[in-house]
Amino acid sequence: MKVIDLRFKEPGCTGHPVVRLNNRLRELNEDRVLIRFNLEDIPLKALELLIGRYGYRVDEVRNVNDYVEVVAIKA
Repeated sequence: MKVIDLRFKEPGCTGHPVVRLNNRLRELNEDRVLIRFNLEDIPLKALELLIGRYGYRVDEVRNVNDYVEVVAIKA
């Protein structure tokens, strides 16, 4: 299972977690993916909409200390 870690912001406008998620999902060819992110950067509902554009859906959500882990699967 591929891991996409969006917990840390990178400099510049292309370093925003939403932009990085779109870029990673566009090139991803996996049935399952683990996405780590902060709710302050991407609300859960927004994440669901974003991954849905690439044929994924949320399978599992886990709160881990100060971030969230989502297991997404191909729909």
